[in-house]
Amino acid sequence: MDNQTDKYYDSQERHSSVRETYYVSVSAGTITKEENHTTDQLSLFATDREIDQLMALLAKRSQTDDLTSLRGIIPYKSADHDPATDKYNEQMLDIYRTIFRIGTEETRRHLIHMDILNVLKDPDTHLPGYH
Repeated sequence: MDNQTDKYYDSQERHSSVRETYYVSVSAGTITKEENHTTDQLSLFATDREIDQLMALLAKRSQTDDLTSLRGIIPYKSADHDPATDKYNEQMLDIYRTIFRIGTEETRRHLIHMDILNVLKDPDTHLPGYH
């Protein structure tokens, strides 16, 4: 490689490791650099690579969301024993684990307070009325 190419790759590596503030809305599936003051927006402090990974997880979740929506129109099919729902819950866990890992302290405290990660792990299907 020549010096110009080396400088480009050095610049790209340096850029990808810089942490910036982002705001994610899991319900809308969006990540922005500007705060919208929506109720479900969580703040992150992440690199470009981490944001790309989170965007990929949100895109996968959107595809699985379509599958679970199709099941929703069948009145006798329980979501509790549906592989699409299990896949959706796993993807939500991945999303919230990633948000917890790259989230600001405020975001982490909020997720701990919501207990969202434990709720997704245990959807209470062991309670009466689910079987």
